Amino acid sequence: MEFYPMPLFVKLSVSHMENSLSWYKEVLHFKSVFEWPGKDGQPIMAHIRGSKYQDILLVSAPEPHDKEANGKGIVLNLSVKEVDVYFKNASRTHAIIIEGPVDRPWNARELILKDPDGYLITLSMGINREKSFDDVIGQMRNTF
Repeated sequence: MEFYPMPLFVKLSVSHMENSLSWYKEVLHFKSVFEWPGKDGQPIMAHIRGSKYQDILLVSAPEPHDKEANGKGIVLNLSVKEVDVYFKNASRTHAIIIEGPVDRPWNARELILKDPDGYLITLSMGINREKSFDDVIGQMRNTF
């Protein structure tokens, strides 16, 4: 696995590390870069990665943990090659699908999922790479 400095990464507080790690690996196909074990040998911190620069640091939340407070106003957006593949995988694994896949006026196909701790994840792909930025903006103006 390639190692590089991260100019920005997301750090998520999770209530159950094993469940979260499994979800990100099974649903989003993330790989573990590094896991730090606690005194019992189970991970309390995990650095995971989807595609290059799609790094997330999962950190075990201290007890008591209010899962309902997680992700309020935060949506992680990941660029993917094929949204429908993730939709099939999310359906197969019984992940919570909030919306989609849906085609947006800003030339994107999106799928919105909720992780085990309530964080929203938008998977997004370009629909028509032939369109110019001006074409997309014009399309959006006509839509809204």
